[in-house]
Amino acid sequence: MSGSTAGESENLSIGEVLERDHHRIDGYFETFAQSLIGDGPIDIDAFNTGTAGLRHHIYVEEVLHFPAMKAGGLMGPVFVMLREHGELWDRMDEIATKLESGASAAEIVPVWKALEDGLEAHNEKEEKILYPAGDDLLTDELGEEILETLADPDIPQGWTCEMSGRS
Repeated sequence: MSGSTAGESENLSIGEVLERDHHRIDGYFETFAQSLIGDGPIDIDAFNTGTAGLRHHIYVEEVLHFPAMKAGGLMGPVFVMLREHGELWDRMDEIATKLESGASAAEIVPVWKALEDGLEAHNEKEEKILYPAGDDLLTDELGEEILETLADPDIPQGWTCEMSGRS
């Protein structure tokens, strides 16, 4: 289905809009990763912005996108994505805890590397498998709801992804 709202989503499929959101989030994480190199300060704001974006993205997928995929017979791929969301969520929590405690870049890098590697592999699977399948399964109404929810950066307070705390 094609996005039909104004702005950057016009004439893009929902999968393409979600992929663009991946790239937007990746930009913040790349800034954070660069700050872990060298003697400069760690860019906590870039991490926090990337984390907020990724948590919101995961929320949209788990609450709106994935149920349609499950209903369309893609239970296996969705389960893999849910498990990976939990792992990504837990790594973000771990890095946030380290940043709050004043950990050094050297202490953060191994956890960051696990998050970065996991996110890269996860996004590739979503972009090549789940998003194209979703574009074939989503109704126009659900597509509009996904676009509207993506545009609102808030998630319900206390919401966590289905499999957080299990990695």
